[in-house]
Amino acid sequence: MARFRSSPIPIPTPADAFLRRGVSTTELAVTMGILVLLIGITMASLIGAKRGRTQAQCAANLHNIGLAFTYYAHDYQDSFPVPTPDAQWEDLLRAYVPRSTFHCSADNELFAALSSSYDWRDTGSPQTTLAGKLAMQVNHTDVALAFDALPGWHEKGTVQVLHVDNAVDMMSQAAFFKNLQRSPTEP
Repeated sequence: MARFRSSPIPIPTPADAFLRRGVSTTELAVTMGILVLLIGITMASLIGAKRGRTQAQCAANLHNIGLAFTYYAHDYQDSFPVPTPDAQWEDLLRAYVPRSTFHCSADNELFAALSSSYDWRDTGSPQTTLAGKLAMQVNHTDVALAFDALPGWHEKGTVQVLHVDNAVDMMSQAAFFKNLQRSPTEP
């Protein structure tokens, strides 16, 4: 009996069929769409994380400024600073915090020109200012003490605010300006 040598016959698999036929335009478009969506989600997350980081850094700066006000008051008969043309409020507090504390990383406008991203409750009105007032005269600890010099750095229409009790939060512009009109010393 004669023996025949048979060569193995390849059995096609689904992968072979896929490789042989290629990728359709629809499959390529769906794959590209999914990739674009994933990139968009990733970018939105990264932008949100960066915004959150700058807001947290600014809140820490404001908290440290609040501590500097406390140290200043302790050293100056329990009184808030009284700025002069020769010494702005930041200059009076720099003995307690470094210059970098006055820079909010969300501020791309003021710090370079004024050496501060923040302002404080020196309103110019004897009823609403804290300049020169005794800390023990303050009856409302929820009034703004220091704040972002311009609204909208962290969220549109908001201002990050340090209150007299050293709490930091975001306030709407309307609530913030109403807070500045409130007397900190009247019952």
